[in-house]
Amino acid sequence: MDKKQICIKFAREICDILDISVPAIKFVSADRMRTSTQIAALTPDAVLVRNDVTVSPELFFAISHELRHSYQIANGADLKGYQASDKISVEQYNLQSLEVDANAFSALVMSDFFGIVPRFQNLPESVKVAINDRMKQIQKEYE
Repeated sequence: MDKKQICIKFAREICDILDISVPAIKFVSADRMRTSTQIAALTPDAVLVRNDVTVSPELFFAISHELRHSYQIANGADLKGYQASDKISVEQYNLQSLEVDANAFSALVMSDFFGIVPRFQNLPESVKVAINDRMKQIQKEYE
């Protein structure tokens, strides 16, 4: 399987868990991303994935993170107060409930699918605590 097929297969599995339809997966150049480290992004019609990223745990984390955002939107998430990462601090951005939830869900996916537990080493302790707390809530929801 090539990278696109692998990503689509993975997205289908995650969308089955989330009970949402599978969006298109489009590979795009890095300059389409908001930051130089961003791997994937959700648009109204697709999940965009950087075409220069290899198949890796980071890629699967990024895809599951964006699919969780799709789930949030499909389930009526309030986007009014949401701010983009280039508008506020790293801590403020990652403490937004939609980001905490997407990071927590994706961390659980990484653990369940690959036996990898993300450490979020680049994030402040307050964000790590929020993600860990949300992971516990999500686990209870899926029991």
